[in-house]
Amino acid sequence: MVHAPRNALAAPPLDVDELCFRARGLDGLTIGELARRLGVTLPDEPRRAKGVVGELVELALGATAGSLDLPDFPQLGVELKTVPVDEQGRVTESTYVCAIDLDAIQHAEWRGSRVRRKLACVLWMPVQAAKQAILSERHLGTPLLWRMRGEAEAAIEADWRALVGRIAVGGIDEISAHLGEVLQIRPKARSASERVVVRGADGVKVETVRRGFYLRAAFTEAVLWGEM
Repeated sequence: MVHAPRNALAAPPLDVDELCFRARGLDGLTIGELARRLGVTLPDEPRRAKGVVGELVELALGATAGSLDLPDFPQLGVELKTVPVDEQGRVTESTYVCAIDLDAIQHAEWRGSRVRRKLACVLWMPVQAAKQAILSERHLGTPLLWRMRGEAEAAIEADWRALVGRIAVGGIDEISAHLGEVLQIRPKARSASERVVVRGADGVKVETVRRGFYLRAAFTEAVLWGEM
């Protein structure tokens, strides 16, 4: 977690227009330049840098949700997602959406689901992810405000229902990242030793790793390119 001096923190934006204006002001900045603006020292080791870019952008834009189960800008209903892209603008990895409460999700409905709440309105911020570029020299790209509707929501909902259905019948350990056209489930834990107990096949309790929902890179790329 990064810590910035209190006087460097941005106040929450008053509306979506102000949020987008601030985001456009970050376009082209390097991560090093943004960190200096905020008075933040970047970590020296790459393994300690995971999540730093997202936290810096949150600080710069005035996000307030922190670790709460809310969109990053609760008062606006907008989630922030930083997305690594290569030199051609292609998304290089899947995008984390939210953690899965394996006990409660089998009783969830799509309209009130955590996935739908997180993806209803997203401010996407591309980040250069070329392997040869060190963290401080990577650039932020042009932000995009996106609202999930129509074909995009139908595709995400279909995968969500299929994956949740498997969990509900005790098939959590049958789920792999290969399932789902645009939405997938993958392990989400600091280490494989972090386990939770859930209902498995025939109602038998089993231990498994924590899981999270992720959007496939191809879907996020289609969003960024205006195709979804």
